[in-house]
Amino acid sequence: MGREPYGAALSPDDKLLFASNKADHTIDVINVADHRVVKTIGGFKEPRQAIVFSQDGDQAYVLNRDLSIARVDVKTYTITDIIQDK
Repeated sequence: MGREPYGAALSPDDKLLFASNKADHTIDVINVADHRVVKTIGGFKEPRQAIVFSQDGDQAYVLNRDLSIARVDVKTYTITDIIQDK
């Protein structure tokens, strides 16, 4: 598990929990059924507690400290895009 857990969100199908870790700039993906961390996703900027999933559960959106939003592909557990105000 990461350092300084800050927020979490449950996927629409109730199978995955995304838990943000401010200090190490990661999201832990936790399998709800067995409480196992299935993946740790890096590349965030002190992810906040604002984590939401698309209705179909294919994408997650994570608010970063700098107010950018990281779009995450839930199937591949990768950041696919950073949405930022210019």
